Amino acid sequence: MKNYKCFIVIALMCCFSFSLQATLIELDPCTGANECIITTTPPAIVSPNPNDGILLAWDEVQNFTLTERLRVDRVFDVSASFVTAINDGSGDYWLAAGTVVSSHYLQWDPGNSSGSTVNATIKLDSQVFAFIIADQNLFDSDFLGLPSLDYNDFGLRGLESGDTTVFNNTDVDISWSASSPGDWTRLITALSPAAVSIPEPQSLVLFFVSLILINKTKKKVVGTMFR
Repeated sequence: MKNYKCFIVIALMCCFSFSLQATLIELDPCTGANECIITTTPPAIVSPNPNDGILLAWDEVQNFTLTERLRVDRVFDVSASFVTAINDGSGDYWLAAGTVVSSHYLQWDPGNSSGSTVNATIKLDSQVFAFIIADQNLFDSDFLGLPSLDYNDFGLRGLESGDTTVFNNTDVDISWSASSPGDWTRLITALSPAAVSIPEPQSLVLFFVSLILINKTKKKVVGTMFR
């Protein structure tokens, strides 16, 4: 009887294990690329010169509370309470420690049409905070990346100086030209409502198994009482 109770408690606890849902919504409109794709299976290794003409985006760490301030290149609002300008001539900003952020990565390579421009509206489910586009800032923020992905730390990852990012609440409009080896950026947004806690499928199976065991246990107890 005690073993059954133990299993039931564990099953109920597992039922409430959580997984994060994607917060990138769509890349639309999107022109100048062969394809514009949001993926849940990014390349295992981020490599220079994918040479595919694709604007590729994926979600990284979601709803993360910064334990240290985060250096970014472009911000949605220089007067925001958690944004501080860095007075070193770089034009960069700090996002304050304690800020809850969600991270997203974008890869753009023009393929054989080197120098072509992609124009797109990136739509997300929470306020866009910042873009990280400089090589060193990208390296330093890779702790927000997917742990299973090799970001490869090669040079020239960021945007060209003339590339634009226009913030519009939960959207950001981009116009990016690229040559070898392409463009990579990290987009930082606010706490994501879509990154909600939901039971994982295997936990639901375990929960239903626990219900069956509860039922069997009850029958055993009743049967014992009337012997």
